[in-house]
Amino acid sequence: MRLISAPRPQFVEQCSSCGSAFYYFGGAKAVSHNDQYNVDVNYQRYLECANEPSLNMRHNETLSRLRELLPGIRRPRLFDVGAGGGDFLSRARDNGFEVAGNEVSQPAINECRNRHGIDLVFGDDLRELANEDTGYDVVTMWCVIAHVDEPEELLRGARALLRPGGILFFSTPRYCSIDRAALLLRKLTADRYRRVFDRRINHFHRRQYSRKGMEALLIREGFSPISIEPTIGYGLRMREYLTSLGVADPVSKPAGKALEAAANRGLLPRNILTVYAHAS
Repeated sequence: MRLISAPRPQFVEQCSSCGSAFYYFGGAKAVSHNDQYNVDVNYQRYLECANEPSLNMRHNETLSRLRELLPGIRRPRLFDVGAGGGDFLSRARDNGFEVAGNEVSQPAINECRNRHGIDLVFGDDLRELANEDTGYDVVTMWCVIAHVDEPEELLRGARALLRPGGILFFSTPRYCSIDRAALLLRKLTADRYRRVFDRRINHFHRRQYSRKGMEALLIREGFSPISIEPTIGYGLRMREYLTSLGVADPVSKPAGKALEAAANRGLLPRNILTVYAHAS
C-alpha cells in the first residue's frame, strides 16, 4: 500500500499492485454510513438530486442482462441489498422478477413502501437474513460495497443469499482518470485545492476499486466473475456534483447540462465498475 492522501488524521491508501484505493479514519472517530440517510430531510434531498434518466437506463440494461444470464427461469427471485426507495425493485417486479430487499435507512424503507408497496427488511446482516430465506437467483447492489468497511463480509452475505450458480450484480465507484487528475491538482496547488479528490473518496464512499482489484476480491470470496466492466454511471445530476465542488450557481446550471449531454454520448470518464459474477 502507498499513501496518496496525508493523514488529517484520515488518510487514503492505494494498493500498488491493483490500483484500488481505500479510505481510513486514522485516529478520527468512524462515521456510520447510516448517518447520511437516516434523517428524513437528508434522504429526501438525496432523492431530489438523483439523476433519474441515467438510473432508469442502467436499471433497464441490468434487468435485460440478468434475463440473458437466467434463461429458462420464468420468475427469477431477486434480492436487492440496500434497496433505497425501491425504484429498481419496482422495475424488476414489472419485468417479471419476484423481489425482496433490505435497508439500514428507515426513511428509505418508508419511501419504498409509499412509492411502490414493497416492504423492505430493516438491517444489514445478510447472513442472518439468509437463515430466514435463501436460494435467490439474483442478488443486486447499487453503490453499496463502496460504503462498507468489510466488503468481504458483505460478499459472504450475498453468497449466502444466493443459490449455487446464482448471479451477483453490483455497481461501484472505480478509481479512474478523475481521481488521478484530482490527485495531480492537489499536488500542483500544494494541497490547497483538494475538493475533487475529497468528493470522490471520503467517509461515505470509502473504497474505489480497479478491475484487477475487484476480480481478486470476488475470486477470494467464492465468486466466478462473468464480467467486470468500466462504465459511465453518474448517480446524481451533474449540477449537484459541480455545486458540491464550489462551482457558482450561474455556472453550474449550464455546465451541468453540458456534462449530462457528454455523459449521454459516452464522452465522460468511466467512473464505475459494473460487475456480474456466478456464486460458486
